[in-house]
Amino acid sequence: MLFQGLNKLKRNSIMGAVILAAIGIVMVICPDEYISALIGAVGVIMLVAAVVMILDFSSSKKALINFIYLTLALIMAIVGALILISEISALHAFAIISGIFLILFGLHSLIHALTFSRRSGRKGWGVLVVLSLLLIFFGVIKLINPWWKTPGELMTVTGWMIVASAAVSALRLIWIWPIKD
Repeated sequence: MLFQGLNKLKRNSIMGAVILAAIGIVMVICPDEYISALIGAVGVIMLVAAVVMILDFSSSKKALINFIYLTLALIMAIVGALILISEISALHAFAIISGIFLILFGLHSLIHALTFSRRSGRKGWGVLVVLSLLLIFFGVIKLINPWWKTPGELMTVTGWMIVASAAVSALRLIWIWPIKD
């Protein structure tokens, strides 16, 4: 049962890295004329994901983690609805959401680097710590938003940052897997 859980974790990590890389590449190559449609698509995706998470909650055991997921789903539904209703503030909301995502993803990678990568017995796990701190730094820069003023520049920067987070996720998987005793 433990190995099934680890294989599921490995499969989810690989698919997460591939999906993040694909989303980042789409954001980088997206022309300026289609940015509003892409932001609208993000709002719709957030609403659909929130509905799926809420329906999943209704069939769950109602443990504490399920209530946390429900709270995240409700927040995601509110943000998705705001993105669809107000397109001007949607760009700022998108910048804030992607900055928070990078910070949380960097913290997640940092925790994995300090707990699992060190124990994996491989050399160079400190590089993963540096890359995780770099993701956190990128997220803070994204929240401050000092350099880019146009939606095209914001989407390009966000796309490259998401591709970087996918690369860190793939490197984390390489350094962690397989765990040596």
